[in-house]
Amino acid sequence: MAQDITEDLNIDLSATAGETGFTLDQVAYDVSINNLGFVLKSNSDSPYRRETAQYKKDQFDNSNEPGEQTLTGWWLRSQTSWHHGAGIRYYEPAVDDNNKYKFYDSRGVDVWTQGEIGLLKDSFHLYPTTGTAAGQIVATAASSNGTQCMVIGDSVGALRRVSYNGNLPANTVGGTIYNYSSLATGHTSSNPFVSITTDGTYYYAMCSGAIHRGSIDGTTSADVVIKRDTNFNINNSIIKYTKGYLLASHENGIYSIPNPSTTNSVNHNSGAQLTALNNKVTHPNDKWTWVSIAGGLSHIFAAGKAGGLSEIWKIPFDTGGATIDIDMPQASVVAQLPYSETVNVIESYLSYLVIGTNKGVRVATVNVDGTITYGPLLYSSDYPVTGFVTDGTYVYASTTAPGAIDHAVIVRIDLGAPFEDGTFAYAYDFEYESDEVSAGTGVFMIDDRLVIVTQEGANGELIGQHTTNRRASGWLETGYIRYGTVEPKHFKYLQTTGLIAEGDGIGIKTIDTSGAIYDLLSLDTNTLAQDVKLSKPIGKQEMIALRFTLTNGSPVASYPTLQSYQVKAVPATPRQRLIQYPLSCFDTEMDKNNMVFGYNGRAYETFSRLEELEKSGDFVSVVDYRTGESFDAIIEEIRFISESSADKNSPGVGGTILVTVRKY
Repeated sequence: MAQDITEDLNIDLSATAGETGFTLDQVAYDVSINNLGFVLKSNSDSPYRRETAQYKKDQFDNSNEPGEQTLTGWWLRSQTSWHHGAGIRYYEPAVDDNNKYKFYDSRGVDVWTQGEIGLLKDSFHLYPTTGTAAGQIVATAASSNGTQCMVIGDSVGALRRVSYNGNLPANTVGGTIYNYSSLATGHTSSNPFVSITTDGTYYYAMCSGAIHRGSIDGTTSADVVIKRDTNFNINNSIIKYTKGYLLASHENGIYSIPNPSTTNSVNHNSGAQLTALNNKVTHPNDKWTWVSIAGGLSHIFAAGKAGGLSEIWKIPFDTGGATIDIDMPQASVVAQLPYSETVNVIESYLSYLVIGTNKGVRVATVNVDGTITYGPLLYSSDYPVTGFVTDGTYVYASTTAPGAIDHAVIVRIDLGAPFEDGTFAYAYDFEYESDEVSAGTGVFMIDDRLVIVTQEGANGELIGQHTTNRRASGWLETGYIRYGTVEPKHFKYLQTTGLIAEGDGIGIKTIDTSGAIYDLLSLDTNTLAQDVKLSKPIGKQEMIALRFTLTNGSPVASYPTLQSYQVKAVPATPRQRLIQYPLSCFDTEMDKNNMVFGYNGRAYETFSRLEELEKSGDFVSVVDYRTGESFDAIIEEIRFISESSADKNSPGVGGTILVTVRKY
């Protein structure tokens, strides 16, 4: 039947062959993609569809042991031990396996028993009773009649022997404080003691004018002066017995003292001068001061400083003669610390040289020839490290802990199990909790118990370690938990295991990305080993850390202990949408207003342009005129279904394009 002249033509007279498209205001398109307009053609076989894009990636577990990466649903983070020490701020288990047993910081808890943390032993005033001793204290470990003790000297010129008196101060009932009698009269603050050492039988005590020797077991006036000088440096002069030699420093020299048991004098006004000795090490800088001496495996090490410069020297042994002797003139520099990092103390132990500075602790490997290779700051602090004592595989370092009130503390370092990067596990250990600011100035091990030498205001003190009583509380803070990604998460539940008795508690705090701390709850016998809701911080977080605070109901009990924790989270990544559009693509089409548009070759041209957009992988602009949506998206997939056949007027390329886009 012929068309009536009043009917619409089936082609758009405004479009001519060869045109590349139609403006969006000419045709009532349903959807446009980068200004390519389309009419939707939905049916049961090619529907318009919206679905949530996959937001979690399936993981293949190729580890030797099954782990939390094999579980689905929750994102989990667990910890079952803390014996690899402090210092990890962010948990990234995939980077370093050592991290899974590390934590960030702690106070008052023992982390060295694998599989648990518990409270450390408490402290008490070993000497004096109430912390009223005048001036500063220097000390050395010694043995008196088989009883381990300390020989202490102070800045008011007194020299004493101190032993543990159970868990009571040494100068109370049952204790013994022996004042070496020759110094009890006539030796005042004009000659403060600056350094003490022992050879096992005698003490050697350096004051500002002389070096004293006396029997540790002596009960009479046995103290004598073996060497003297009118001006020992009261800040840096040292005396040290090591490797069978008695060495003393004065100004920029280190002197080897022969026959130190020989009696020379009984006062500071007569006797041989130390500086008259010839076997010595002389630093070329006359302003140099030596601060520490340590005996190595095949050498003796000495550390000193001037201004902001610090050096470590090795002193060899002369093996060329009939007898082996220390070869002081052949001493040489083996290490120089970074400028402004100044050395305070060194200790040789287990083939390592441990270096305490104004910025923390370094551990150096000692080579066969006496040279050393030191590593980075293992423990870093704004407070100086002032002393070392060793026991088992551990080195204990005296320093000061920062806090609301700064106080003396010990840092324990495990040299027995170095990590692959050459570092070692460390953590804060025995601590003196005081109501006043105190500083750790030394540390000793007596009767298998630590003693901290402290300075609290004008008072020097010895702080002892209790044998039975534990601290009232202590805490441990984990590193930030972020599951190896900065994507936000909803942290939902925490479960802990441990041992807890009536009256004990394990307090839990959460710490958000900004460092804000939130009190959560305190676990008891009813809530331990149960899932507890992490109600704070509110909302999604990139990461959180946890702080566990242990409090005990009885000081003599070994509870509470924390044995493990597990955090459960889900990703809070905004969900993306996959939208499938069934797009009509023919040479000639009709919109919803019955307007016919198109031209020969239009379908192939449109399809090709759409494929180019997909190929680029770039964002495209999508507008859905039906819903009013306008958004950026990535073309995920294009599928073309041809529904036309070629004839004399058309190449037969038309059909339906199924375009799937990912909405961002």
